[in-house]
Amino acid sequence: MSRMNPSSRRTAHGLFGAAFLGGVLLAGAPDAMAAALERAEAAAARGDLRAAQIEWRNAVREEPASAARRASLAATSLELGDGETAEREARAALERGYDPAAGTTLLMRAYLLAGRFNPLLDAFPEPGPGTPAGGQVAAGRALAQLALGRKDEARETAELAVRLAPGATQPELAAAAVAAATGDRAGAEARVDAVLARDPASIDALVRKGVLLLDRNEARAAAETFGRIVAIAPGNVPARLRRAEILLRLNQAAEAKQDIDAALAVLPGSVAGHYLRAMLLAQSRDWAGVDAEIQRIGPVLGDFPDGYLLQAMAKRGLGQTAQAEDAARRHLARRPDDPRGARLVAAFDLAANRLGDATAVLTRLAERGGADAESLDLLGRLHGAAGRRQEAIAAFERAAGLAPQNAEILSHLAAARLVAGDVAGTAATAGEVLRADPSRHGARELLAFAALYRGDLATVRSELERLDPAARDGEAAGVLAGTAQLMQLQLEQSRATFTKVLADHPNSVPARLGLVRLARIGGQPAEAERLLGEALRAVPGNAEAAAQLAAAAMPGSPRAAEARAVLAQAQAAAPGDARLALLLAHVLMRHGEAAQAAEVLTAGPLLREQHSPALLIARADAHAAADQWALAEAASRQALAETPDSTVARQQLAGILVHAGDLSGAETLIQLGLRRKPGDAALQATLATLVLRARGTDAALELADRLARQAEAQPASRTLRGDLLMAAERPQDAAQAFAAAYAETPSAPLALRLARARIAARQFDEAALALRDWLQREPANDDALLLLSQLDIGAGRLEEAETRLGQVVAHRPDDAVALNNLAWLLGQRNDATARALAERAYYLAPNIDTADTLGWILARGGQPAQAVPLLRQAAVARAAMSRPDPAASFRLAYALQATGAREEALSVLAPVMSDAQPFAERAEAERLLRDLRGGR
Repeated sequence: MSRMNPSSRRTAHGLFGAAFLGGVLLAGAPDAMAAALERAEAAAARGDLRAAQIEWRNAVREEPASAARRASLAATSLELGDGETAEREARAALERGYDPAAGTTLLMRAYLLAGRFNPLLDAFPEPGPGTPAGGQVAAGRALAQLALGRKDEARETAELAVRLAPGATQPELAAAAVAAATGDRAGAEARVDAVLARDPASIDALVRKGVLLLDRNEARAAAETFGRIVAIAPGNVPARLRRAEILLRLNQAAEAKQDIDAALAVLPGSVAGHYLRAMLLAQSRDWAGVDAEIQRIGPVLGDFPDGYLLQAMAKRGLGQTAQAEDAARRHLARRPDDPRGARLVAAFDLAANRLGDATAVLTRLAERGGADAESLDLLGRLHGAAGRRQEAIAAFERAAGLAPQNAEILSHLAAARLVAGDVAGTAATAGEVLRADPSRHGARELLAFAALYRGDLATVRSELERLDPAARDGEAAGVLAGTAQLMQLQLEQSRATFTKVLADHPNSVPARLGLVRLARIGGQPAEAERLLGEALRAVPGNAEAAAQLAAAAMPGSPRAAEARAVLAQAQAAAPGDARLALLLAHVLMRHGEAAQAAEVLTAGPLLREQHSPALLIARADAHAAADQWALAEAASRQALAETPDSTVARQQLAGILVHAGDLSGAETLIQLGLRRKPGDAALQATLATLVLRARGTDAALELADRLARQAEAQPASRTLRGDLLMAAERPQDAAQAFAAAYAETPSAPLALRLARARIAARQFDEAALALRDWLQREPANDDALLLLSQLDIGAGRLEEAETRLGQVVAHRPDDAVALNNLAWLLGQRNDATARALAERAYYLAPNIDTADTLGWILARGGQPAQAVPLLRQAAVARAAMSRPDPAASFRLAYALQATGAREEALSVLAPVMSDAQPFAERAEAERLLRDLRGGR
């Protein structure tokens, strides 16, 4: 709960003092007033300031010429917040000869209460030495200047006040107020403490002391200080309300209610009192009561820092969603750094399926530095749901930094790192989760998943055994066990495990995805599609299920039509899910059905009302492919307006302008983007392409050279010349350009580009030389190691390749390419560790290459029955992509022959051997073919 601050007028009043004229009430009072004074004092003592004001009004009517009675009425009116009466009576008291110092202080206090700061400065000129009440006048002027934001003037005036009235309370407190406002809290507190040392009952000093304690987050001490004021003056409404606010923060609702009720008994119309009562009712979720109190406050609700937020919560609790969202947005507009408001607005966006808008709200909050751990955690989950893995990790890392002992946030971070393939990071973070909360079983499951990625199945079993029985029977543990069995190709056991998980947890997507893998291995694509459709009906936004269906639906896939139909059904069942719409549109685009893609992306209000850049960019692409260029341009411009720093949106709009023949406009658009992000490699490349198209190769190369010399455009611009030459299919010239740039400023991107250019120019030894040079500078660069290992394999340097791949796998245990290549090398020499590496590679990336490697290792290792489905998958897929691969056919035939399926083996091998195409195992394949033909 933020501190109540209903208006600047109340703040200025509080700075000058709520009851510093306690003695003035009696100053100069004659004996004839004794009865009225007794009644007024009695009313004030019991906190009934209204009654005290009435008594003083009666006394003034009886004796209008009495300066003392008018001063007392003014002072009491000030306590009631009745500035108009206070000003009138203070002025009348002075006119009737009242003490100049006390009367002037009363009058200035009335000005401050009414927020009439400039009129105060006009009415009370800066005092000089000998000016009556000069110290009080200067103190009042200092507070007015402070309220107007003129801090330097306020400081000088406060110093003058102290010089004119050394040791006087009001000058000291004015100087303390200025010190606090200018950041000198220690100096402010020293002045306040000096006043309290002289006068422990000074209400003004106690108010200032309480405020300073509150600023130091010493809430209990502040509450005690305001309690001292209440003990002295039970009718002091500001002190009661301030203490009530603190008590609410300390979750002492009953005590807070007593103060709020007492304050409202004195001032029934106190907006601050009704606001605090609304906050009190909000704690018990009495939303109707909160709404009623807010209506009493009326148009001044916005004067309270959390006014609109409280209104949003009440309206939301009453089911008045539109009003609640409006109030939440008004609060966020006024306080854009408030994470509570941002989370509430994001919640409304999420409820309306505006995931992009919710993400944008929280991203802006994070960029402004206002995000707390809860907001960053929500942002991380939104990024994760959208597949933005690195952004999710970054958000969770910031959240964990703010709440390092929050086991839930740490769990989210560990899971995000696991999804991103950061196995070591997952294990480390899961360990932090267990230290924060040893009973959190999800952390053990994350440790087991990390071990699974490492291929450490012994640790997987160990972590599962450490779970309690309930967790061991849970969904995550079952998926882990089934996956471990799947990785070891214990197919029947794995199927039984996943089937049991699905029986116990019918909506389990991971169990279905495990069964999908089994269906694919078993050559059951229809079953895989059915399971993926079920997964998307259970969780429409599941990225893996949707991506697998989309991949199966692409042109060239053997069951593209069937997979596409399942994806379309899933999207129709969740019409507001942007991910599914984008995937289906992508599939339709690949099939050449652009108009249908555009229709999918704009069908129904749930999608039309979403303005995420991804949707807008996809719509523009679809409209352009369907020759709907006006619609394409409108969508692209809207995407760029939503995210002016989006490189993709800017590139897309430039492409649309090029189609319209506006090359100059496209070039200007990209140049504007480079002004915002001069080092953006994609924008630099786009500009170079536009210049190439408009003015030719020499102009494009000249641009590349100019950008390379600009410090703000580096390091991306250093590769631009070589990239242009590679695109022009001039690899030797590109290699020279990259070599020159590398000689000037060596970097990993330049070394890799130089090596690839030399490979394209068939300069393999020179390419290896470039990579070795960089590895001397950065021995652990995995990309360089991986590329060099491929060159080593091509050159027959198998031992060196094996060493380099081992380094990559040690750094990146989830790199399927490195795992697969290393497994293949080890399998060639029958190393026992090859199978585990191949199993991990196939689990991480079940594709043609990994299936071929694992299948061949199994076939050579005496398990041909397990090898056949994998090798058939690889051979059939390669044949579908081009002409049959004799090496893949040989490996399949080898495994089939070992299972006793000699006729099928012969039918697979014989056709490909009629071709004289060479391959590494040809001699072995010829021997197998002779054996299958009976030695002929």
